[in-house]
Amino acid sequence: MLGISAKRLLAALFCFGSFFYTDAATDRYRCMWRDDPSTTMVIGWDQVSGTTPTVLYDVTDNGQKAALYKNTVRPTFSISSKGMKNHFARLTGLKPNTVYYFIIKDSEGVSKRFSFQTAPSDPNSRISIIAGGDSRNHREARRDANRLVSKLRPHVVLFNGDMTGGDTAPEWREWFDDWQLTIGSDGRLFPLIVARGNHEASNKPLVDLFDVSHPDIYYALNIGGNLLRVYTLNTMIPAGGAQRAWLENDLKTQGTQATWRIAQYHHAIRPHHSDKTEKDELLLNWATFFHKYRLSLAIESDSHVTKATWPVRPSKESESDEGFIRDDENGTVYVGEGGWGAPLRENNDDKSWTRNSDSFNHFNWIFVDGQKMEVRTIKTDGSNKVQEIDHKNIFSAPVGLVVWNPSNGDVITMRHNKNAQVAAAAITPPAQQKQAGGDVLASKQGHTVTDFLIGTRESDVTIRWTGRNEPDAVTYEIHRSLDGGKQFKLMAAVPGKGKVEKQVYAHLDKGFAVNSQFKNAQYRIKALRKDGQFSFFSPDPPAPAEGTVEAPQKPKEETPGTTTPPADDNKLVPDPTTGAVRIKYNLAKTANVIVLLTDAQNKEISKVPLNNQPPGAYNKSLDLSRIGKGKYTLVIKAEGSVVAQYQVEKS
Repeated sequence: MLGISAKRLLAALFCFGSFFYTDAATDRYRCMWRDDPSTTMVIGWDQVSGTTPTVLYDVTDNGQKAALYKNTVRPTFSISSKGMKNHFARLTGLKPNTVYYFIIKDSEGVSKRFSFQTAPSDPNSRISIIAGGDSRNHREARRDANRLVSKLRPHVVLFNGDMTGGDTAPEWREWFDDWQLTIGSDGRLFPLIVARGNHEASNKPLVDLFDVSHPDIYYALNIGGNLLRVYTLNTMIPAGGAQRAWLENDLKTQGTQATWRIAQYHHAIRPHHSDKTEKDELLLNWATFFHKYRLSLAIESDSHVTKATWPVRPSKESESDEGFIRDDENGTVYVGEGGWGAPLRENNDDKSWTRNSDSFNHFNWIFVDGQKMEVRTIKTDGSNKVQEIDHKNIFSAPVGLVVWNPSNGDVITMRHNKNAQVAAAAITPPAQQKQAGGDVLASKQGHTVTDFLIGTRESDVTIRWTGRNEPDAVTYEIHRSLDGGKQFKLMAAVPGKGKVEKQVYAHLDKGFAVNSQFKNAQYRIKALRKDGQFSFFSPDPPAPAEGTVEAPQKPKEETPGTTTPPADDNKLVPDPTTGAVRIKYNLAKTANVIVLLTDAQNKEISKVPLNNQPPGAYNKSLDLSRIGKGKYTLVIKAEGSVVAQYQVEKS
């Protein structure tokens, strides 16, 4: 028999038992979106034991006090798969951009307190995304990347396939065990949007383990209202047929409503490892629509290398490489190609339009807002040395984070073209991501283009120029405009000979001399140097000659490191109603800018300082309603150097 003291102890423990909580028999937590990310969330878990699980959630953090949570939902979908009892609770009617706290209560107790955040619905928001794939073999590398997710705290993770090596139950349980490392130090879960890879034996595991809404694993979701539409495609089923029809229809109807469009899928269209096969069916069925509907970014995997391309579009032109040609204004940037823990391979198959490539464990860190998209590649090894990001500023890199910084810069910046019928992304040239010293140095050394001549030969347009005092590894890009110089498209890239005093070049725009649009065509050359700096050159004025233009004169060189508008765009006429004009200029680095207006006698009329302007492309409105009639000169200077100049006529 128990003594009196023992009975009292048991009674005391019984009385105070309500203050203690036993853990529910739940594990391997995850959250996903299958519907509107701003108002829904799917909570997934493995019900190890116990019965009658319920998700309790609230906008108030009630810890593990189940009775205080205002909302409850039972599992909407449950299935035993891969050695787990997968349960999914689909939460709806949520508030946008709101943190929700939740616990899972079952017959054995309650879980730890977790949280998630719905996506913003406002297209003026800024979104943080982590994207990558191929986590299958090297578990420690996978765990390193997972820890970084918890520290960077993105709005969403895009995972494009090959989670495991063999698609077996033990591998999947390990994968979800490792995924728990992505949970933030405060219990925050970060939503997944998943695609299928070739190491997923069928579509079914993704439905069973992530509650994917479409059984064929291709679907699209908007994040930030109409800010961003994310396309998830399936390279393991035919790219044509139903998938192609769905993609075209969605891009045409839903995609065009969004400011930005990006895609994720597993197989790279043009792998950067030589043992991988080219995916012509993806180029034909998908890349053509990427270009037509101005998809800005495509995230690929499978090759286990690291790459980023210049913006490219499908092309069969003579200057194209493996079916693509660079197009900075209307192309799609391709990044990847898988490095979340799979065995790394050699990056031995670069193209002429490859921006940079390498081979290391990585994922992409992407920021999106209404004006621009920024893409960084993060080295994921050694994540234990990285501090957790400031929760109030998730767009500032934490201490210890290693960002890939190859020769063409560590950030790919794409800017939204508001004037395009389908929004396009014009890439920020590397010169705008680096300091502007390279171009000035090249000019001092005498590098220039002369004898830039446009002529015709039978049905072809002939383009000739002379490079003088070339630095090492210069590339001459030939651009063509059909709208009076307002918008130029890249049509060819000619590598320079390098470090020569004088070199003559020629290129044919084949068949274009008999094209009905030839009369509207304008050409220019962009001399892009190894350090990322560049200059534009316009053709020499034509001389009266029969059949072809062969009158060498000194060409006009634009301001180094900038993209000054063409001559026709340098004439500004104030709006008769508002008196406003629009000025455009680019900054290669942070600078103090001065906008100076002078009259015909060079007398200063107005001087507007704009201090600490960050690098990038600017399109500003300037109020000139108070100036009188006449002709004026408007100059934009950055740190004393002219970056743009306009002639203003007010009548």
